[in-house]
Amino acid sequence: MSDDDYGTVQHGSSPDEPPIDWFVTKRHGHSADSTRRQIRLRVDFFRRWLNDELSWVIYNEDDEHEIAEKRNKWREEVIQHESEVNWTTGGDLRPENLSIDEAHNYFQALSACPRYGGGSEVSHVKAIRQFYEFTLNRGHSWFTSTGNPIELALNEGGDKIIGSKSSRNPEIISVDEMGEYIRSFSHPLFESLTALMAKTTIRRGVTHNLDLQDVYLDHPACDWKVHRELRHKDRPFIYISSKPEEGKLWEERQRVPKSSNKTSVDRTIPIDNELCDLLLRWLVIHPGPLESNTPLFVSLFRNWGERIHAQTLQKKLREHSEDLGYWYEPYDDDNINPHYFRHWSTSVIDQRLEAAGAGGHSTTTKLIRGDEEDTMDNYTHWSDDRVKRYLQVCPKFYD
Repeated sequence: MSDDDYGTVQHGSSPDEPPIDWFVTKRHGHSADSTRRQIRLRVDFFRRWLNDELSWVIYNEDDEHEIAEKRNKWREEVIQHESEVNWTTGGDLRPENLSIDEAHNYFQALSACPRYGGGSEVSHVKAIRQFYEFTLNRGHSWFTSTGNPIELALNEGGDKIIGSKSSRNPEIISVDEMGEYIRSFSHPLFESLTALMAKTTIRRGVTHNLDLQDVYLDHPACDWKVHRELRHKDRPFIYISSKPEEGKLWEERQRVPKSSNKTSVDRTIPIDNELCDLLLRWLVIHPGPLESNTPLFVSLFRNWGERIHAQTLQKKLREHSEDLGYWYEPYDDDNINPHYFRHWSTSVIDQRLEAAGAGGHSTTTKLIRGDEEDTMDNYTHWSDDRVKRYLQVCPKFYD
């Protein structure tokens, strides 16, 4: 079938444009100008994704001029192409041939785009779902036998990729099982990183963007200048900014785009002795200088010495979970992936504080999680008794 053969339709006149353009013209020709602009934006992203032409990805075949242009436009938000990551398709994928798995890959590309958040991702998917719905309703000859791959992908867990607010209900494994999971990495980087998430409820995005200035370990070798919110602490704490992606300092430190704590509450969280020891063990082999603006976690693999990226952690945890039998199928709530730790830690700490049956989280758990509506700026209110209680219930993995 040649590119200038636009197919036929059972209902209405046959299109004289490629299906995507035909959809924009026919379905939104009478829409408001602002709506048409938004639809064009969303279908253009889809079109670029189909052809592997995403402007924020550096591809292997890009020349020096193209790479310089992309770095100039996206700065540190530009992402190096990796064949294992599903923000690309291999190029030249036609919309009428889109499979359900490829639709999931499209969702992954949207979620990885540094320009978009959850609401934008949902709007993009809604527009492309409408495109397939329109072609099917019109009886377009290229689409009549394929079904709506976007709709089908959403029904198979894709809604969890694009920022759906649907609740998750993962199986919470025991503390002993989590301890075995963490210890079996047998590597200081991933042992300390996963233990940090399992003890503190913090999201994956926080781990990528912590600098040494955000960590006070109360150890003679850790003499870097800490953040002002930690300078008066008399025991180990970490500090998590509410808006780490803002300001010149963020750009200078080359932090990972869109990796923030997703709250507007600044937090400090106590570090127990076990986690302190794990972090010190990691810092012994940390390849960078132990200075305030040094990233806490860096890659020891492909991008050696650079701030660890979300995809690196995602891939490593999936491989580890598959090896240990904690990976079931794509988008299963019981998979141990980076976000699993937030649910696990919240559940364990709440249960140990006897809050699980009270219809909500304990005050201490809300403080750790950064639940704004409940804690506001209470991150400063770590009384000695509250710190002591948290350290008592904080799960231990190396006893």
